[in-house]
Amino acid sequence: MFLKLIGFFSPPEFENFEFTQKAKFLHFTLLITSGACIFLGIQNMGGNTSLDVLIFILGGFSLLCVPLNKSGYYIFTALFIATLIFAVMTYSLIDGVGLKDAGLLAYPLFIIFATFLFGKNKAPLITLLSIASVVLVYYLDKMGYLTPSRYSNENQLTVIVALFIATGFFLWAVMDNWERIMRNLTETYYLTLFGWSKALEYRDKETEGHSIRVTELTEELAKHMGIPNQELRHIHHGALLHDIGKMAVPDSILLKKGELTEEEWAVVKMHPLRAKELLENIPFLKPAMDIPYRHHERWNGTGYPDGLSKKDIPLSARIFAIVDVWDAITSDRPYRQAWSKEKSLAYIREQSGILFDPQIVQVFLELIDNEEHKH
Repeated sequence: MFLKLIGFFSPPEFENFEFTQKAKFLHFTLLITSGACIFLGIQNMGGNTSLDVLIFILGGFSLLCVPLNKSGYYIFTALFIATLIFAVMTYSLIDGVGLKDAGLLAYPLFIIFATFLFGKNKAPLITLLSIASVVLVYYLDKMGYLTPSRYSNENQLTVIVALFIATGFFLWAVMDNWERIMRNLTETYYLTLFGWSKALEYRDKETEGHSIRVTELTEELAKHMGIPNQELRHIHHGALLHDIGKMAVPDSILLKKGELTEEEWAVVKMHPLRAKELLENIPFLKPAMDIPYRHHERWNGTGYPDGLSKKDIPLSARIFAIVDVWDAITSDRPYRQAWSKEKSLAYIREQSGILFDPQIVQVFLELIDNEEHKH
């Protein structure tokens, strides 16, 4: 029965134990709880009550659980500390002033604490146990079985302050754990995107290094355009995946050395639509889809896939279009040498108001000029 109970309280993420953030938090909680129990037990030992002796003994057991938790017995120690806190809360109300005791504030904190340790699926049970504890105290008081102590306001204030401190510490621990999870998740997403872009470059050797270069320069240009940091993240992802749709282009066309036929060009021009199909159902990437889907649209409406013109083209795609062409003409390709910087700048100027947004061209030229002066 006890083993079944342990299994019930075992969250899936701890089936194969690692000394994770939750275990570290529990480790620290054990130290605090055991210290508090031992201190209260010694302080009140003069009263010679069974409760004070019990608290002292349980404090000692809590201290012994610290090396157990560190050794990997997370579930056992989590269950022990949750049971101890629950018992002390209930007993303190019975020994205190019933439901008027400030210790009643500990119940919401306990529900959050235990749910954090055992997972959200245990929240209903933990809530029901807390309600049962409070109802028990209520009926014991109503039926005259309690002889409440006359706690002073100072004692109540001490309990409230201690609970506030515990709440602040616990919420800090939860948020710290959440932020770590989100950082790890974001890093995992980015590494996945980077892997996709590298996979495409391995397939098309002509564009090796192209994705990283255009991503960095696009982000820099977007900053100079005054785009907020929150949107820069989406621009970064979109630039990194700008040619992801080419994964759907057959090798016979993508890797062809000679001129493409009209039919083959039609297949290539479908790659923005393929990018949209790949990305639009991924919530994390949907805000980044403008660049992969629209980066071949042109200011004068001669681009594809929809022939959008001027400011009907999303801003991020207009920014990227300049950078994409710039990198293409300033890089060596098997069929031609890279253009000189002067020739490339002249081409970008010539296409201002034709292929490219004139306002963005101006900012781009200033950016390139500033970079040149830095070196």
